[in-house]
Amino acid sequence: MRRETPRAWLFSLPLLVSLASLLPTALRAQTCTLDPPNPPLPNAIVAAAPSTRYLPSGGDGQILVQRKHSDSTVVRVFVTSRPEPASWKVLSEPTVISVKAVPEKTYEGFSPTDSSVVRFITPALQNSFWEKRTFVVRFCEPRAPGVNPATAPGDAWAIVEVPLSPPIWAKLITVVVLALFYIAFALAVSKIHNQPHPLAVKWPAFVRPRDYGWLEHLDPVVLTANAFNQGSIQKLQVLLFTLLVSGMVLSHVLTLGVLSDLSVTVAYLLGISAVGAAVAKKTSASRDRLSFENWAWLVKKRVIPINQVQADPRWSDLVMTNREFDVYKLQTLIFSAVVAVALLASGEEGLASFTVPETLLGILGLSQVVYVAGTLASPPSMADLDQAITSLGELESKLQTAVARNIDTDGDGKLPTPLPAPPAPLPSLPDRQANAVNAMRLYAKKADQVEIMLESTLGAVVDRTLLDPALA
Repeated sequence: MRRETPRAWLFSLPLLVSLASLLPTALRAQTCTLDPPNPPLPNAIVAAAPSTRYLPSGGDGQILVQRKHSDSTVVRVFVTSRPEPASWKVLSEPTVISVKAVPEKTYEGFSPTDSSVVRFITPALQNSFWEKRTFVVRFCEPRAPGVNPATAPGDAWAIVEVPLSPPIWAKLITVVVLALFYIAFALAVSKIHNQPHPLAVKWPAFVRPRDYGWLEHLDPVVLTANAFNQGSIQKLQVLLFTLLVSGMVLSHVLTLGVLSDLSVTVAYLLGISAVGAAVAKKTSASRDRLSFENWAWLVKKRVIPINQVQADPRWSDLVMTNREFDVYKLQTLIFSAVVAVALLASGEEGLASFTVPETLLGILGLSQVVYVAGTLASPPSMADLDQAITSLGELESKLQTAVARNIDTDGDGKLPTPLPAPPAPLPSLPDRQANAVNAMRLYAKKADQVEIMLESTLGAVVDRTLLDPALA
């Protein structure tokens, strides 16, 4: 038994040392209260302020106190019924998570050399709508036995009144506000789209898409349709990130009362989608790439409409280009959805620090570049069509000259040189057309070729009679 006793004391020694080190802190914590007059409150009242305009109910709150802390400092936070010490009642004591020096150049009036930031768990209030609560922060420093706490050096306290925001209600309000804005956008766009277009009166070739009700405009594909009444993945991407980021910023403002900073990555996401939509709109306007003269000639003949639109915007437009599956659109769609989910999962507190790997950002940007490059690239068939229409226009001009002068071209379509004067009296138009056999034959042959090329290149049915020459 005597041999076991030293060993038992040896194992008990660390425990006794630990208890001895904790004893002064525990005793200070017992006296670091808000129950005057035993013990009395310190005479030192220091400045304090919340780190944000609101503190989230049931979340992490931060209070700045103009008092430097040390490892031996005991810091406690109390919730009181009133800000006046004479009549207050302690309602609860939130758990203090950490006490650190104030970050440099972050909060005006508080510096790392003389101030601390106290992080604690705020009380969870039921059905609270930004109700004010009074928080009292106590700083207690080690002191000699028998020293009056009211005059003890280092002891201090601070009072802060701050509203507690309900995070759940903040998110619900954000959803309602975004929904109202979205409905307002749908109403405005539907009203503008359903108004008569001035070109429809002047140009019979103008094709007007059908009227859509505002309920149909709630479909994001209809709302973000491009000038050709097709679903636009670029515009939908802009709408997605804009609503998502603005909603998170609004929720952050309602929860903490301050604007959230946006990380460089979030700015890149908004910029990539916005630039992609703008460039795609610019390039899609000239996607057919016929010369303006030939395009105007076809429009005047009502062969093609002055504005090319499809019947309805479809969700399939987000991954299709001219009835062809577009893998670059699919790539943009998938990665945009993944980034949006990651951004939403990070929460509004993570807007300032949200990052996306540079490779993923590069993929999003590359998808936009490849799509725009593919739109700009003129297919060889379009160049051949443009040349054929030019030849058809020249043949029409020669045919009009031949009919006007009651002559004909040779087998190669050449007019006689010099041109003879028109006969007097001038025969009837059918007789003059019957006399221009070669000119009529060459024009009809070229018109048949242009009809086939138009239908194969533009993917639209062409009325052959509209290509007949304009003769008088």
